[in-house]
Amino acid sequence: MRQDFLDFFDAEFPLVVRFVMRDGARLHDAQDCAQHAFVQGWRMVQADRWEQIAQPRAWIRAVALRHHRALDRAQVPVQQLPEAPVPGPGHDELTGQARDLVAALRLLDQDVRTALALLLDDIPTPEIAVHLKVSEQRVWDLLKRARRTLKKHLPAPPEPLADPADSTDATGHEGGQRR
Repeated sequence: MRQDFLDFFDAEFPLVVRFVMRDGARLHDAQDCAQHAFVQGWRMVQADRWEQIAQPRAWIRAVALRHHRALDRAQVPVQQLPEAPVPGPGHDELTGQARDLVAALRLLDQDVRTALALLLDDIPTPEIAVHLKVSEQRVWDLLKRARRTLKKHLPAPPEPLADPADSTDATGHEGGQRR
């Protein structure tokens, strides 16, 4: 049981962090929420109740999300200071598109954002419905609303450039003109 939970932790911790970040948390807050959820899971292991959880991937995310939202409500808003950028690998991957996406995700209603985040973590729609305590059709409606809102607030992705080797010229020769 112990090793199963440790394997679960290794596989799911970064995914739970990403899930909480999709709800608007900063990296360090999302890591704290994920850690809190896994501590709760570990307590379930110690009490021999971990196997009673039917859907551990959804459960661990629900615990982390509840913790994030509880912290979010408990914090008194103060003047938001931007976080200082931390030099290191991976920061050059942070692009304008990522910032636009995070901003657009924050425009979504809480249930819509949760349904989308669970879907992006490969949680099946029936499990999302159970987690949100709604019908599966309601989950599909929430996801449709998410797509509509994101489409309205995000620029269209750039069209892929055509590969010149795949094109044909007016004479029907592949790859353009013959030499």
